[in-house]
Amino acid sequence: MKNNYIKHFLNVIIWPIIFMIGSFLINFIFVAIFNSKERVGMTNNEFIKHIKTFEYQNKLNDFINSKTLLIILIMLIVFLPLFYKLYKKYQVKSNFNIKKIYIPLAFGISISLIYNILVFSLNNIFHFTDNFDGSNLPIVVQIVSSGIVGPILEEMLFRGIIYNRLKEFNKPMASIIITSILFGVFHTDVLNAIYAFGVSFILIFLYEKYKSIKAPIIMHIALNITIILMLNTIKLNILTLNIFLVFISTIILLILRKNIIKTV
Repeated sequence: MKNNYIKHFLNVIIWPIIFMIGSFLINFIFVAIFNSKERVGMTNNEFIKHIKTFEYQNKLNDFINSKTLLIILIMLIVFLPLFYKLYKKYQVKSNFNIKKIYIPLAFGISISLIYNILVFSLNNIFHFTDNFDGSNLPIVVQIVSSGIVGPILEEMLFRGIIYNRLKEFNKPMASIIITSILFGVFHTDVLNAIYAFGVSFILIFLYEKYKSIKAPIIMHIALNITIILMLNTIKLNILTLNIFLVFISTIILLILRKNIIKTV
């Protein structure tokens, strides 16, 4: 019995491992392309010394950043058909429609705002993370990669495949907790891992409530795009920004409180 459980569990965690390895290999190919051009005219020893310099690291980062859209497109082409094929057998009749889209949107926006206001405010006091420095990528690239493609692939993987497979040999709550732990571990930064662990419970709630992977995908997209827009917003006075975000969060939560019981 124990051996069967281990076998089933290994069949579950193999997919996030494959996803991470695949992502690494795709990025490695682009690094190899960069290195093949960068090392022209250098001996092996000269190139080994060169890759340790800040100049090399900066040029490599610029190259990878310039290819981000292509990298994310390749990941989408490679993984989405595979994930959808694995998820397809778990699809059931859904009660999710366009009229209910505002609920996962509201969840995503409000949770992202509240969490990031809290962390942003505490960070100004304790300086425990540099996550609020933002990305050097153009905002359009950030939205496409981290705001749209990333959430689609992650939801297909974690809620669509992993969670459903775990339910086949676990109790519902155990499946939720294990999925959330794996989702947290997938986000290697400690702060983001804790955040992802908590958010996973709500994503699973939406998935179960609507019997559709679309609901958690929409919430996840809303979460990520909200933080992207926050980090790329014009530098406002921090107090003014926080007051504005608290106001927006309050409005969203009031809408949820008023309508969620009727709609869900």
